[in-house]
Amino acid sequence: MSRNILFISVDTIKDRTGLHLNVDPKMVFPDIMYAQDAYILPALGTALYQKLQDGIECGTLTCDEETLLNQYITPCLVYYVMSELPMALSYQYYNKGVVRKTGDNQIEPSASELTDVANRYAARAEFYKQRLIKYLKQENQANAKFPEYSNPGTGVDVFVPENEGYVLLS
Repeated sequence: MSRNILFISVDTIKDRTGLHLNVDPKMVFPDIMYAQDAYILPALGTALYQKLQDGIECGTLTCDEETLLNQYITPCLVYYVMSELPMALSYQYYNKGVVRKTGDNQIEPSASELTDVANRYAARAEFYKQRLIKYLKQENQANAKFPEYSNPGTGVDVFVPENEGYVLLS
């Protein structure tokens, strides 16, 4: 499903969060792709997701699509990426195995502290995802601004848009 077309850039994440400017973009790119595919695709549905990717790739986004991306998808995606980064940036794979990076004159957080940070960002992301879903529902009921949202396509690999942003734990 993923075509390596990002809805946000690493610079957007750095501008909107505490992600340090010296973080290598190559370390963040995989988590942007994962967050898009795992969290944004289910919220938008396959057809709208692909339409936005096409619009970005071809430079043909409408004003409504730009609003959707900038005001609703971007904040949601930024915080989902940030919820994935604590472990991704702390542990790296090398030819001799998995290594936890450390630096001089720094206090390293425990694994539970990293989980707490990830959960805090995930909660923010869920708030923005709920907002995104409500916006899409409202705009489609009022004037069918995003017809792909209501018609995600058919097939076993098609995502039908989620109805709620918050995941209820049972």
